[in-house]
Amino acid sequence: MSTKQRPRPTHRSPSSTATRSTSASAHSRRDASTSAGVLTVPTHLKRGIAAGSIAGMTTQLLLFPLSTFKTRMQVKPLGRAFRAADCFQLYSGLVPELMGTVPGTALFMGTYESAKKSFRLDPGIAAACGALAASVVLAPMELISRRMQVRRTPFRLAVAASVRAKGGLFVGFGSFLARELPFDMIQMSAFEWMKSTMERKNGQKLRARDTAVLGGLAGSFTGLVTTPFDVSRTASVCSKSLGLDTTKSMGDVSRLMFRGAIPRMVEIGLGGIVYFSCIQATLRLFDEKEKGKAKSKDKVPKI
Repeated sequence: MSTKQRPRPTHRSPSSTATRSTSASAHSRRDASTSAGVLTVPTHLKRGIAAGSIAGMTTQLLLFPLSTFKTRMQVKPLGRAFRAADCFQLYSGLVPELMGTVPGTALFMGTYESAKKSFRLDPGIAAACGALAASVVLAPMELISRRMQVRRTPFRLAVAASVRAKGGLFVGFGSFLARELPFDMIQMSAFEWMKSTMERKNGQKLRARDTAVLGGLAGSFTGLVTTPFDVSRTASVCSKSLGLDTTKSMGDVSRLMFRGAIPRMVEIGLGGIVYFSCIQATLRLFDEKEKGKAKSKDKVPKI
């Protein structure tokens, strides 16, 4: 006589149930954090590098002639009038400038975005970290670029002369940091302060056009107040053209400290508009991509 065997009831222990519920809740938290846009340090670094390289290249391609014009104003010997020849070959030095600006700005923005968003540092401190990271690439390439702007020499000869000179490619590195650190700290702090103030006042995120205007204002102001540091940097790199001995006291060049202030202010002001427009547009593309990924994950049926 055959009897049907009843299936044995399955008993789940409280510990296994708790373990499954804990893993499920952890999984749901991960999904929630991903959809909420919580990004990791490598992600912030990648976003900053992409945005910085695009912004740096675009700005230099559009506004490099103003930089050349400003540099030639600064190195003009005392008593000599500005000549028509100074307005030619305004793209001389663009190649080394791009070689420094594209990776340098990428390093700056990558470090800045990571320091500000992942480590919650103040924008000024984050900008200083970014400036230090970028200086290793920017300083030597800017030195070659400025010498090409002033002497109109080919790239190969400018590199060879810079390498052979006393101090090599890092001559005047102290003056470079003395300009870049306050510049980046003031500019980024002013931009972030104005941006957060306007967003609190309006109760919503700023439009791209408004962000660009704030970037231009921050750039113009910072470019003006840091002009003496820029003149000092130019003097340390091209002191023979200025007819100055930079080992002497700064009293020798006190009346030159605001040379080129207007073209520098215009250059950095317009550059701020272009720069921050590119930065915000690139970061917005990343945000939309992240949102698309989150939506596609939500549509996947759970088994």
